[in-house]
Amino acid sequence: MAGMMRAREALILAVTLWTALSINDFLLLPGGFLILAPGWISSIVLALLLAQVLQRLENLPRQQAIGFGVLAVMATAASQAVFDVTAIMTIGPHVLPGGTGVPGFAIADTFDKAILQFRMSLMWNTVAFGFYAAAISLLNAQRQKLDAEMRALRYELNPHFLFNTLNSIAGLIEEGSGGRADRMVLSLSRFLQTTLTLDPLHDVPLVDEIALQRDYLEIERERFADRMTFDIRLPAGLETALVPSLILQPLIENAVKHGVAASRTPVTIVLEARREADRLLLSVENGLPEDGSAYGKPAGMGVGIRNIADRLQARFGNRWRFSTGPVEGGLYRASIELPLRMVLGCSHGEIRPELHDTY
Repeated sequence: MAGMMRAREALILAVTLWTALSINDFLLLPGGFLILAPGWISSIVLALLLAQVLQRLENLPRQQAIGFGVLAVMATAASQAVFDVTAIMTIGPHVLPGGTGVPGFAIADTFDKAILQFRMSLMWNTVAFGFYAAAISLLNAQRQKLDAEMRALRYELNPHFLFNTLNSIAGLIEEGSGGRADRMVLSLSRFLQTTLTLDPLHDVPLVDEIALQRDYLEIERERFADRMTFDIRLPAGLETALVPSLILQPLIENAVKHGVAASRTPVTIVLEARREADRLLLSVENGLPEDGSAYGKPAGMGVGIRNIADRLQARFGNRWRFSTGPVEGGLYRASIELPLRMVLGCSHGEIRPELHDTY
């Protein structure tokens, strides 16, 4: 995913930059399209190759990366200059009436003029490709910073989840429920095998995220079998909606810890997804303890809740909403609102019917 995004960014930047640089020449140079278009295309191709080289240099020590990067820019600029001179020598006399009278061009019909044109083109392309390389390096640095922040947020979540689950297993052992504890350990092993291999920078289809949460709820139901049920509501057509991996995990954990574990009566946890225009709404709802004390402290103080807000901010900027709090009927609800994004290549006709499972 990261490599695909970098290639796309490099292409967009290259097309934008060289189109902007060429507009003035296209407008001022009569009949210049035939001589400028090949150079425009070759510049974009060379820019993409340069971006690939710069990406491979990222793993080198800083001084070596800078040195090889400068050489790569010079080599790219020289290659483009050679192409420019060749195009001018072969095409220029036929499409540029007036020859040397055209501003910015010295028709390379002699060796001296070819050298002059090469020097002019080399200087110009060195500046252009140097600016492009600087922009690519800046984009890569920003992406690396964001990647590091996202990975730190995800890895902060794993120990938190593991502690809660192991605490549940310990509770079963203390109760003398060895068989249920064994099943829970096996379920935990499968769950961790999946979650610990997820890339925190990759979004996942909603159906996969909900499947993981169903596995976790099955783990906890082993402990609270007599007073815990869960209801999953996934409308048809939303299975391929993209969400950050494990974004629902802290909400499910809180529902179990503060809803089920703190209550003496049966509690149902409802995990629901729905669509409103171009927005995806996810919610986790559970019953409150009889005295409502489990959520006494201000919302957002927990590690998991704070982690969700940080991840959403890093991923979506200001295009998200996150709210938690009591609602009517003695319930507590946590809701996430995100831009609706679907997996490419999937149509609604390929999606299975609505999922509405109660356990």
